[in-house]
Amino acid sequence: SAEIRNSKAYQEYYACAMGEAAPKPKASTKKKKGDSASSTTPPTPTPTTTAESAP
Repeated sequence: SAEIRNSKAYQEYYACAMGEAAPKPKASTKKKKGDSASSTTPPTPTPTTTAESAP
């Protein structure tokens, strides 16, 4: 379990599940460059989750 938790993919998945905005809001804000509206629901984690669920 420790190895999986340390895995980057797991961290990204966990962040996506939590909303990604909570664990690292600064990253989302920087990417959006002041787009608070989109920061709440960034389009980046959306396709990632779909791709993971599809296959």
